[in-house]
Amino acid sequence: MTTSTDLTTRTSSVPPVPQTALDELHGRLDAVRWPRVVDESAAGHGFPMATTRRLAGHWRTSFDWRGVEAELDRLGQQLVTVPDGRQLHFMHAKAASATGMPVLLVHGWPDSSLRFTKLIPLLTAAGHDVVVPTIPGYGFSDQPTAEMSPALVAEDLSWLMTELGYARYAAHGGDWGSAIATALATAHPESVAALHLTDVPWDKTFSVDREQASPVEQVYLDAATKWGEGQTYLLANTTNPDTIAVALSDSPVGLLAWIAEMYQDWSEDPISDDDVLALVSLLWLTNSVRSSMRLYSEPAGAWDEDAWGEESWADSADRGDGDTEWGNADAAESAEAGEVSGDTGEGSESGESGWQGGWHVGQVEVPTGFALFPKDLAGVPPREFAERFFAVERFTVMPRGGHFAALEQPDLLAEDLIAFLAGR
Repeated sequence: MTTSTDLTTRTSSVPPVPQTALDELHGRLDAVRWPRVVDESAAGHGFPMATTRRLAGHWRTSFDWRGVEAELDRLGQQLVTVPDGRQLHFMHAKAASATGMPVLLVHGWPDSSLRFTKLIPLLTAAGHDVVVPTIPGYGFSDQPTAEMSPALVAEDLSWLMTELGYARYAAHGGDWGSAIATALATAHPESVAALHLTDVPWDKTFSVDREQASPVEQVYLDAATKWGEGQTYLLANTTNPDTIAVALSDSPVGLLAWIAEMYQDWSEDPISDDDVLALVSLLWLTNSVRSSMRLYSEPAGAWDEDAWGEESWADSADRGDGDTEWGNADAAESAEAGEVSGDTGEGSESGESGWQGGWHVGQVEVPTGFALFPKDLAGVPPREFAERFFAVERFTVMPRGGHFAALEQPDLLAEDLIAFLAGR
């Protein structure tokens, strides 16, 4: 197997967050101004105020940020300077006996590399070296001055893996991590030996002619459209990030409610309070909530109809299709929970290859495996939809789990990823 090189002369440790920053956070938590709400336990108006109060109390009195720092240190966190001078944060956890392929894990939004802290030990125990970068603009990774895109991040990660001495490796991602890992596999198939994803990147729903989609694809595309219509965060991050970022960057409790609601709504099993607070603390202490939104708001026009030649998610909100049922069952009718399909799909034509609106829409030739979780955002896409864009060799529908699979079901995810990489 490929072994890594010594980067110690070019990397630096991550300094602890100054105690003054933690003291300032605690002062803000002490001085929170709560909205006037008649029934703080009422549902249907956003994240319940009573839950926010409970989490904020735990954050102030018993949450251990220093414990998070210690865990990241144990997992090999460090900083490295990329060619344009930015600092890139990453974790590098090595197997005691590296018998398997190195694995690059790429997170999404609103999470961070903390998404993978439970998955990393399972992979290293199975003989895989693991590299977990933090996307530029998130947490301790500097944001670029250039326009943000999955392709830019992919080039950072390609450079990092080369510098670490990994000539061939597997790339795994979820959420934005799926789009970034896909961009990496497309640009560097000589390096990415295998691609493993927990979702079909969201942009793919925009690049399919609905009239040419199969019935089962139509069900999934309708579910994706309906899900997008109801997501306030998606509209805010895309069209008004500077506005919402002022509120989120100035109120730790506001940021907590904003993030915790997504962790609650997008998961089947509850994410632990400490996992939620670890992410919110990271975003707050690094003041990176606005810079973490840049993949949504850049490149300019990436989400509109002109960029795609198809109806965008925002435009589709005006269709008024009240008959579309939001759910998972029909979209995955041919894939029962727990089903694994191992035959290689031929894939179907995806139209124009290359890039549109800052996204890659062509066919990815790198062997690809999917581990799909039934309570993910719009449910489970059908295999034929994935085969439009990927050389699918493994397609697993899990029996349980939601969007943050590495936190919710790390054992299931690790088992599928390890099986997919066996013998490569």
